[in-house]
Amino acid sequence: MWYCSCVGEVCEKKLKIEAVLDSLGGLWDVHSPEVPDWVEQELTFGQMRLLFMLSKHGPSPMSHIAEWLRVGLPTASGAVERVERHGLVTRQHRLDDRRVVDCQLTDTGQSLIDEIFGMRLEMMRQFLAVLNEDELTEMARLITIVRERTRPRVE
Repeated sequence: MWYCSCVGEVCEKKLKIEAVLDSLGGLWDVHSPEVPDWVEQELTFGQMRLLFMLSKHGPSPMSHIAEWLRVGLPTASGAVERVERHGLVTRQHRLDDRRVVDCQLTDTGQSLIDEIFGMRLEMMRQFLAVLNEDELTEMARLITIVRERTRPRVE
């Protein structure tokens, strides 16, 4: 969602946003590491999203997975089956209700998520390390503003 007051026209704020995005993209291009091992898994975006959601929410029923992926139960089941073949998730029936099938990350799946997050954090540390203390303070201030202004409002 754009937080820009201009409608249907190119405005200075939109141009500045695009310039910042281009600069950030340039950081990734210059500092991108070798292709990580997890890329060999050949997972789709939807399958990666599934893994991230399971990491965030823990074991979850197939109905929740279908909602997260915005697909029907058969499609969600197929996505889970494909990542299950990679050894990244397991499925099992609930003991209290055998009709409900829960899906959860395996240790291998959790290691994959940890590796991805770890790479991202390490790259961010490298980017921030080039800033001096005053610049880091300013960066923290700006990020705080963005977080506050984009936080969902409770009414």
